[in-house]
Amino acid sequence: MIPQVSELSKKTLGAEFSKNYKEYYLVKIFDEKGYKRYNCEECGRYFWSTKERKACGEHEPYSFFKEKPVKIGYVEFWKKFAEFFEKNGHKEIQRYPVVSRWRPDLYFTIASIQDFQRVENGAMGFEYPANPLVVPQLCLRFSDIENVGVTGRHFTGFMMAGQHSFEYPKKGYWKDKCIELNYKFLTEVLGVKKDDLIYHEDVWAMGDFSEFGPSLESFANGIELVNSVFTEFECINGKIRELDDKVIDVGWGFERLLWFYTGYDNAYRAAFEGTIKKMSKELSLDFDDVLFRKFAAISGELDVTEAKEAKTRLAQLLKGVGITVEDYEKKLKPLHAFYAILDHTRSLLFAIADGGLPSNIGGGYNLRIILRRALSFIERYNFKFTILDVASADAQALQELYPELMGSLDTLEKIVAIEKERYEKSKQNSAKIIEQMVAKTNKFGAKELKLLYESYGVTPELLSDVAHQKGMKIEMPENWYEDILQGDFAKKVKGAKAEVELPKLPRTEQLYYDYATESKSKVLFVQKNFVVLDKSPFYPEGGGQLADHGRINNVKVTDAQKLGDVIVHTMEKDVSKEKGLAIGSVVDAQVDKDRRNRLMIHHSATHLMNSSARSALGKHIWQEGTLKDYAKARIDLTHYDKLSDEDVDAIERIANEHIADGMKIEVNWLDRGEAESKYGFVIYQGHGVPAKKMRIVTIADKHGKVFDAQACGGLHLVNRESRMGMVKIIETARISDGIDRVEFTAGPAALDYFQKEDRELTGIAHEMNVEKMKSLGAVRSAREDYSEMYKKLAQSNEVISTIMADQLSGQNLVEMDLGKAPRELLRKLSGAIVEKNAKAAVLLTNSAGDVVCACGVHSGKSAIEFAKEKLAKRGFKGGGSNKVAEGKLQA
Repeated sequence: MIPQVSELSKKTLGAEFSKNYKEYYLVKIFDEKGYKRYNCEECGRYFWSTKERKACGEHEPYSFFKEKPVKIGYVEFWKKFAEFFEKNGHKEIQRYPVVSRWRPDLYFTIASIQDFQRVENGAMGFEYPANPLVVPQLCLRFSDIENVGVTGRHFTGFMMAGQHSFEYPKKGYWKDKCIELNYKFLTEVLGVKKDDLIYHEDVWAMGDFSEFGPSLESFANGIELVNSVFTEFECINGKIRELDDKVIDVGWGFERLLWFYTGYDNAYRAAFEGTIKKMSKELSLDFDDVLFRKFAAISGELDVTEAKEAKTRLAQLLKGVGITVEDYEKKLKPLHAFYAILDHTRSLLFAIADGGLPSNIGGGYNLRIILRRALSFIERYNFKFTILDVASADAQALQELYPELMGSLDTLEKIVAIEKERYEKSKQNSAKIIEQMVAKTNKFGAKELKLLYESYGVTPELLSDVAHQKGMKIEMPENWYEDILQGDFAKKVKGAKAEVELPKLPRTEQLYYDYATESKSKVLFVQKNFVVLDKSPFYPEGGGQLADHGRINNVKVTDAQKLGDVIVHTMEKDVSKEKGLAIGSVVDAQVDKDRRNRLMIHHSATHLMNSSARSALGKHIWQEGTLKDYAKARIDLTHYDKLSDEDVDAIERIANEHIADGMKIEVNWLDRGEAESKYGFVIYQGHGVPAKKMRIVTIADKHGKVFDAQACGGLHLVNRESRMGMVKIIETARISDGIDRVEFTAGPAALDYFQKEDRELTGIAHEMNVEKMKSLGAVRSAREDYSEMYKKLAQSNEVISTIMADQLSGQNLVEMDLGKAPRELLRKLSGAIVEKNAKAAVLLTNSAGDVVCACGVHSGKSAIEFAKEKLAKRGFKGGGSNKVAEGKLQA
């Protein structure tokens, strides 16, 4: 039944689904087990229960804690979960990365269903290795950072144990089977009593309501355990239709399941039991079970990000269960911090294992925030362990399920060491800034917190610590991390370069994939300097590779762009009146072969440089941008530090060894599932679109072993590998936080570079009157001579300024032009005068237009204002303070 609603919203859909609940929510097992439908008197939602209830169970306190918690590890409990579903026809598959390379619109994997979603041309499709299946998918979410460690239930990194079935009714199963399995697992494996198990009616929808459906949430003993989503409908251009292939999307909150099963007083004790056990010798924490049991009774009512008066509410709750402020501060808060460290470290470990890096851009922003938060807790509570200690213990505890974590500890250690050093410098540099801001105001809103973090690396915890040390009271918004993170992931859309409106035209036949460089083609469209042909040998700009140039009927082609399926050629002039280029004319299209060859070489070399960097530096290396031009190419790589000379040498050496050993480049069209299964998500290095059919470019060694595979639409040296000759890195730069740019050249362009470099070196040797290979030594010697001369000049300036200051220090106003004197002398003289006479105001200039102004503390003048006033007619431009100002004369 298609839902009939006036507008698409969860509220309208919920009302429609509830009105026709037998269609959307009633399942066989409800009848079999005696479930009846009720309406909650507290929140008004509908729910199903085997016993009569006035409330839906969401508003009651937790009642599943055990006096003696069940001892079972994270991995062991997953085995129980997987075994149940394998017995019921599901296949267990490995997790997908937490860094979501196959979804360019999302930084992190936030739900298990995301593993199988592929967006192509705005439409959602699915790619899955089995049907039905279960997956131990780690997910990262950063909307509840302040709650982590405090409430007993919030995490930034958690397993969404995914249970999925696809393509119903052709394959898989639907609602009845889904809730039957749900009921059996919860009652038979988890041990939920039948009368305690409640099902809430709810609605799930994509953010834009392109897909949606009803869902049933499973509650027991005050906690939500799982949400079973029935993806049943889609909306296209405002029209709702039933999906041909329906999807069961069940996201089991694994940490909650484990928490419920073990009966601990908080989910962290259950989720990190193995890690805590391995770290027990390092801990000096007081696990006061009686105190924690009291706190656990109220933790379900806590939500720091939602409560407007969270501190007041917390105080009321503590008083209600008899916890003193002293016990909360000395015993509970350190444990809250410890649990937050456990969570944040696990999230970082998975992210780094999958190629994520802390930074101030993109998803790295979130990772740096939780790393600095963890470091601040370690320092604040003087914990005797490190992030690496926690990560090592966690990797060992999870090794059987996630063996890849152990191999990422070395990288994590390097990253944390660098990040810690940056954080320490940030704290030192920002201490005075914090003091100044706190002195001005004791209230910090989202704007101030964001400025402090982005500009100075100051976390809310650091701000709080500094204020506490200074005995200052401050106020901050309760949901500070949500405020800091809000709005950082705006989408950027690039427009096409060819500014032309096209009529409806057939798809341009692409001859360049057959390496054609010329053709006889028919003109389909002409407008000013834009031409469209029925078939084209010109490669249009794309994937960082610049467009082919050449000629059409002897008129130069200066660019080619692809608009949809049509290739638009940009001519060097207006050709709308050219007889030979009229619509319907057959023309000669010729590509500049030399340019094509160089662009092709640089494109293949870019793939080679990427894989060589991963080999040299680690799996965290990912491509963030490229440009393949005629004379050189560049690739932007994610990395946690500026590339050293040793790093550059290693990348260059590995790349050239592959060339010398006879590497082989191949291009094949593969089904998306086959490509992902064969090569992994590394195929999305170049941000290729996950289409159903993918053009995969591979580079293999002489033995046929593939060491690089990427989805790519560019032109490559297939059967022409020897043309690359060699690659040469010519420059590297740290272009932004977490990204290094590598500029390089290859093939004929590399030879051009070496020849130009040799001519420059020859010219230097000639000017220095030495042999070419001794140029460096001669330059160093000249530099030393210059340094010595500069020292002598500085000494002369010092003597001159001292003598002149003695002569002028009796004057309260000194205005002089010192002719050809250097600016340094102006600085030294003005400083010396005001040092001797605090009432003096000194304004000095020279023939080069330099201006230096200095005002003593008792002069009654501001240096910058004095300079502006005196030199206004001479066009003074500069800056400074009340004491010193500098600038230049414009007239």
